Amino acid sequence: MKKVIVAASSFVLLLLLHHSTALSSANQFTGTWTNTDPDTRGITKLEITQQGSSFKMHAWGQCHPEDCDWGKVNTYLYAPNVSANLMQTGKAMTALYKTGFNQTLVIVKPAGKNRIKAETFTRFTDGSNRSNYTTSHTFQRMLQLTPIPLPPQPIPLPQPGPALQEDCVSFNPKTTTVKHINGRWKIVDGSHWMFDFGNKKNEAYRALKIIKHYGMNRSCFVGRPDPSFQYMLTPGGAPKGGIPGEDCVSFNPNTIEVKNINGRWKIVDGNHWMFDFGNKKAEAEKAFAIIKKYGFTRSCFVGRPDPSFHYLRR
Repeated sequence: MKKVIVAASSFVLLLLLHHSTALSSANQFTGTWTNTDPDTRGITKLEITQQGSSFKMHAWGQCHPEDCDWGKVNTYLYAPNVSANLMQTGKAMTALYKTGFNQTLVIVKPAGKNRIKAETFTRFTDGSNRSNYTTSHTFQRMLQLTPIPLPPQPIPLPQPGPALQEDCVSFNPKTTTVKHINGRWKIVDGSHWMFDFGNKKNEAYRALKIIKHYGMNRSCFVGRPDPSFQYMLTPGGAPKGGIPGEDCVSFNPNTIEVKNINGRWKIVDGNHWMFDFGNKKAEAEKAFAIIKKYGFTRSCFVGRPDPSFHYLRR
């Protein structure tokens, strides 16, 4: 009888160890990760999620003033050999991001306790003759806090919809200038810095020229502190006219729509989508109302394909 008990206990212990190993293998990749380099020019954040035996990766790249959302793609786990148990021994995973001008392969491997290493291999597909390149980044797992549930609250009665409220910061285009601060080129108004261009001096001066050309005096946002949409205004409302060498995409404000495409809210003009709001439907609808209000017809950029400055005009 004693031998049976010992054997049963050993069997249970093996099951627990097996379960723990499987969880450890999956958990070394899943979670929210931030780049340990705050000044990176590459990927700033990764979210890796698991559903059963499937994984997805959501990535963000360095942009200003908010990070660019690369979107969510299928991600594949790799074992050390063809006969190994994938979920228990997985040691690397890959994801492929595609845009209209390049493809980026991301390879992720564990890099110690609560750390991963992501190597990227970017290949250009637009015939621009730019060199393919590779980067390497280390990421730290973000601490996930479980919110304390609040007691049920009374359901408020429906209220009339509020008037369109805009969130804008005013400045004086006559006193704005470009300054080199702590190794980074910025557009500032006195002691207040408004736009950060990193090491892109020429783009900073180009953006300043545009601001002064149109007389822009307000920088506006939808959804701060993590805005999903930004625009600039002048004393007369929307910037009007044009400037030589301007890089703009035209659209018709009378035919734009807010649509949910593959689970993401977007503003589209026909089959061309212009602005992506993720799951923020209310922000997409507010941005739509702002475009209609000012009659914007062009979305303009400085520094594509990774623009450091963006504005809309008529």
